[in-house]
Amino acid sequence: MLTPREFVERMTLPVWQATAAVRWLEGRVRNRPKSDEPTPEKAALTDGDCVSQEILLVALRAHFPRVSVFVEEDTPSAEAFAENRSAETVVIDPIDGTARYLRGDGPYAILVGLERDGRVEAALVAVPQFGVMVRATRGGGAEIARMGGAFAPVRAERRGAQLLVSHGLPQEVRARANAALLKPIVAAGAAIGIAPLLDGVGGGLRIAAESQGLSRRAWIAGLATCEAGGCVETLEGPLPERFAPGVRTALVAASARDVAKLRELVA
Repeated sequence: MLTPREFVERMTLPVWQATAAVRWLEGRVRNRPKSDEPTPEKAALTDGDCVSQEILLVALRAHFPRVSVFVEEDTPSAEAFAENRSAETVVIDPIDGTARYLRGDGPYAILVGLERDGRVEAALVAVPQFGVMVRATRGGGAEIARMGGAFAPVRAERRGAQLLVSHGLPQEVRARANAALLKPIVAAGAAIGIAPLLDGVGGGLRIAAESQGLSRRAWIAGLATCEAGGCVETLEGPLPERFAPGVRTALVAASARDVAKLRELVA
């Protein structure tokens, strides 16, 4: 059985490679929207998404060929995992926030997570505009590195006035954030999930517009923040340990006190 630590170590280089490829392609690719998605945000697709996913799947096939996969795009290497039935599932979002990527109007992310029987055990999240990658294992803490640098332990902190928020944040919530001297910036879900680990950022706020609620990305990125000593909650209380469809809100901050302040913005 693969260990979470082995997983993050094996997948670190591929995530850096995907990050470099996506960053180089930024501004060079066009939108080729998917036809079966309900909103332009979810329909956005570029060659960057497909290249990134192939880099990650080729590495996954070399190191962990028997895992199940949950992927965003229909790329050639996904077929190699189609018949796998494993308790271990690797979740890949090759560009989380493709609309942000296309427009250049907010942080996007590259995300890889390991689930075992539905519970996140390991996470890797790269945010190219910040030039960083965060990786974490359940019970093993969280680490951060800049491109080409070594990983070092990271602690969740309120690092600035920026508040990373999801697309479509209600205007009344944005107004309360501004009144609290916060600076809302629209970002991809995975970037929001590690908000208190990013320079200049104080926290993150996700409100799902769709009835199915938050995706698995909230749990994967949330593991990194929690392992760094931070706090991830819903409006009703702590984020459930396992992915639960229908959860609509994630409040991400360095402490329970800061989460309470975010809850006041939404209430």
